[in-house]
Amino acid sequence: MALIDEIKITQKESHKKWFDEWYAKIELENEIKKSAMKGYTYYKIYANDEDGLDLTIRLENRYTVDLIKEKLGKGFNAELKETHGENFWGMAMYKPYIHIWW
Repeated sequence: MALIDEIKITQKESHKKWFDEWYAKIELENEIKKSAMKGYTYYKIYANDEDGLDLTIRLENRYTVDLIKEKLGKGFNAELKETHGENFWGMAMYKPYIHIWW
């Protein structure tokens, strides 16, 4: 097996393990139900600044979106998006998020 194949397998396994722990921790299904009870037809997942770079990198990974779709099942859509704007000092910034809708 080539080194690149080993790396890809290792990354995918590592990401899946992280995802399972993260998914259980955030109780996404309950959050979606709360959002629906308020009349929303979507839910957004943001990485907060205090969450650190690791969470941002994981959430920006296309595989995370695929795993969310797989967990939630038929009738749910998920997509990686980002908002653009400026901070207090006028510097350009963006904030990635996962948009889930039903």
